Amino acid sequence: MVLSYRLLGPVSVFDDASELDAGPAKQRAVLAMLLCADGAFLARREIVRGVWGGSAPATASQVVATYVARLRKILEPARGYRADATVLLSRGDSYALPTDPGRFDIRAFEQAVHGARQLRADGDLTGCVKELERGLALWRGPALEGVPGPHAARERHRLGELRLAGQEGRLAVLLDQGGHTEAVPELSALAAAHPARERIRALLMLALHRTGRRAEALGVFQDTWRTLAAETGIEPGRELRDLQRRILDGDPELLVTHREPVTVHAVASQLPPGVPDFVGRRGELAALRRLAARATGTEAVPRIALITGPGGVGKSALAVHAAHRLADRYPDGRLHVRLDGTRARPARPEDVLGRLLEDLGVPHHRIPAGLDRRTDLFRTVTSGRRLLLVLDDARRGAQVRPLLPASADCLVLVTSRSKVTDLATRNVLRLSALDEHDARAMLRLAVGPERVENEPAAVDAVLQVCAGLPLALRVVAARVVDRPPGAFAVLARRLLDEERRMGELAAGDLAVASSFRVSYDSLPNTESATAFRLLSEPAVPDLGVADAAAALDLPEDQAEGHLETLADAHLLEVFLPAPGARYRYRYHDLLRVFGRSLGHGAARRDTVTAVLARLVPSQIAAVHAADRLLRPGHSTGKDYRGPRASYGEHRFRTADEALTWLKAERGTILGAALQAAATGAVAPAQLAELTTLLRAFLMRCGHWPDWEQLAEATVRLARAGPDPLAEAIGRLELGTVAAARRQLGRAQAELESSAELFASCGDTRRRARALNNLGLVQLDLGEFTAAADCLETALDVHRAAGQRLDTTIALDNLALLNLRRGALGRAQELCAESLAIHETDGTTELASATLNILGLVRHGQGRHAEAVECQRRSRELARAQGNLYREAFALLDAATAHRAAGRNREAIECAEQGLGIRRDLGDPHGTAAAFTVLADALKAAGDADRAEACRAEAAAVRTAAGI
Repeated sequence: MVLSYRLLGPVSVFDDASELDAGPAKQRAVLAMLLCADGAFLARREIVRGVWGGSAPATASQVVATYVARLRKILEPARGYRADATVLLSRGDSYALPTDPGRFDIRAFEQAVHGARQLRADGDLTGCVKELERGLALWRGPALEGVPGPHAARERHRLGELRLAGQEGRLAVLLDQGGHTEAVPELSALAAAHPARERIRALLMLALHRTGRRAEALGVFQDTWRTLAAETGIEPGRELRDLQRRILDGDPELLVTHREPVTVHAVASQLPPGVPDFVGRRGELAALRRLAARATGTEAVPRIALITGPGGVGKSALAVHAAHRLADRYPDGRLHVRLDGTRARPARPEDVLGRLLEDLGVPHHRIPAGLDRRTDLFRTVTSGRRLLLVLDDARRGAQVRPLLPASADCLVLVTSRSKVTDLATRNVLRLSALDEHDARAMLRLAVGPERVENEPAAVDAVLQVCAGLPLALRVVAARVVDRPPGAFAVLARRLLDEERRMGELAAGDLAVASSFRVSYDSLPNTESATAFRLLSEPAVPDLGVADAAAALDLPEDQAEGHLETLADAHLLEVFLPAPGARYRYRYHDLLRVFGRSLGHGAARRDTVTAVLARLVPSQIAAVHAADRLLRPGHSTGKDYRGPRASYGEHRFRTADEALTWLKAERGTILGAALQAAATGAVAPAQLAELTTLLRAFLMRCGHWPDWEQLAEATVRLARAGPDPLAEAIGRLELGTVAAARRQLGRAQAELESSAELFASCGDTRRRARALNNLGLVQLDLGEFTAAADCLETALDVHRAAGQRLDTTIALDNLALLNLRRGALGRAQELCAESLAIHETDGTTELASATLNILGLVRHGQGRHAEAVECQRRSRELARAQGNLYREAFALLDAATAHRAAGRNREAIECAEQGLGIRRDLGDPHGTAAAFTVLADALKAAGDADRAEACRAEAAAVRTAAGI
């Protein structure tokens, strides 16, 4: 298929001359967003915001996925089942639709407008008019006609302004060619349609004056005055007032048209050759293209873009590549200067200005001495000129500011490893590593596709080590390009050895370590350099400020200062994991290896142990504080007082804050704990406590692999201790996670072993908890008698020990057993006993689970209104606790009760809310179940299409999670 896209009017897709059905309005809105992104990937959440704005339903993300699937059927009808998409691409939950600008009418129109500007600058007025007419002929009505959403509205406004500017430009050139009689009717129509557009009114006045209709021209001015005064309360601008005065004065210059071509002089064109293996950066290139195309403002301020990032990430390559692509827009010169900001002696602005002035044609003897005078002359020379200036490797804003041209039609691309906070621009492009697709493409360009395809496993290993850093990929290419087959495998084996990695990533004058060393040596103090080395040691994905404080043994404000210094030097990346969270910091993989390479031998091993011995206890303390808010009454209720607990004194005010912190910190807690267990920096009891405290969070959010890894590490460490109590705790957790993953045989074995170990340690309470969980597993296995024995034994232990809260949990589980058996009356009695204990003890806020089970009992009894009321109360209590997991249960079970009562609208609302919570929690089992409940509600309401889509989503979630 040869596809083309038209958005300058109704959104349309054509295969050659045949129009394809692009679907309903919102589906066309999704298509338009993807096309306007110029091949950049858009996440579903971005598409939802662009199509629905602030009124998106809970299922909007799912609807986007459905629209994308339908668009693929339209755009790629021959694509086989499960074959990779080649037109509408996917990456995670993001989509992209690359297209040839020549087959996309918006880009073709923009190219025509820009081409017309160049032709006019070159003096080719006839060519300019033809180019504008070609672009304007692409319009078939209002842009994105009939397409809803904020994105469409913004594009419609932007393109409408560009269309009007193109019409104005065409008519202005027509007047320059002497076509005033021909222009009057069209200008009259445009003036009527846009009465406040002063530029159109000025052109109409000039055209009328040149055709001998002087009185009508002055009448247009009077009409404009009245219109502006009435609608805006302002007078006409200087251009209109000057034109009126000149017409009244009979200025003969107004009758002169300009037909002679402008003489084009040779201009400086100093851009280095483009990088032959340049790939990716589509979003950044699109941003620079938009910056260059932006309408000129009223102030003489050049358009400035700062391209920043760590060493070797490709800042200069992007600047040069973009400059070549934009060069035709800057006919007066394309200049390139190295500022040597990373060297010991950066280039002085006055020296750079001397060279630039010579390049722009100023004789050497006319160039004054001194920075201020050279700056003044440079601004005089560049005034009114269209220049592109690449300032490569700047150190700070003071080095750049004297080099800025005076014309608003100039574009300045600045690259720097530094933050350059004193450079006044909002256009900052912070480059990160290439994704796996672009990194592979770069290797293919550098060494040839055959070399990459012949060693797929070795190439995968090399790509993982290089982690998308262009400099590292270029070193790899230089090392293998002239070697015999098998070179990738040899290099991959060497690179996998972390001790050798930095040495292997060097070839000629390309060396990753040398590039990193420049940034490291430029740090302003030795304390920040020490922080860089120490923080590279924990095997964690990222760090929060409190983590860094614990690892460095410093107060938080000092640790944060070092983190910000490292981020400014691009030795760390700073990011915000979620709204409401605090900033976090992470290393590029190669920067982490570089940091570790700065330490040696036994001293480094001691450093790792000391860092982890501070970090892990601080995290245990913080997790404890979070658990107390997420599970009030279930946690021990005591502050953690282990070693270094003071570092973990997080003051979470709400359960939401605690949950947000845990979501951001999860990978760091897991990585530090597993590394500490492997190095002996943590005791078995500490790891067991951390695993127990994290259980509720990991279970609710579906992070069962993390839960399992911690439990297995606890068992290994405890057996090596030996520490039978810690081993019992680890096996309790292993059995519980196996049950959550529906691995019932393994769960039964682990929980039986846990119960035996607790018994040997004399810990009857924890043994009862193990029996309680074992009973639930046996219930799922259909072994009702064995389940009853375990649950009743657990109940007896808790009752005898006066453990009232544990007693209610055992009662709830026995009620669930009787519900499954069909003994609804007995289940009701057990729920009533549990609720009575909560009422007596004043712990009714913890009765959410009991009310949920009672609601299921009421549903089984056919008492649906009472079931809904139970679930409402269960949900309220869960919400008060911040227990999103339990809140979702209540909502979804309420949806089932509503549907049984015939209240389909209420069923759908509850199901959508429950689905939203399950998806936010990242619980794949729960999300799939929620989609199924929503599908049942939609089917009952007669919405078969959405019901089918929900069932498909449920199946996709199960497949992705391996359920």
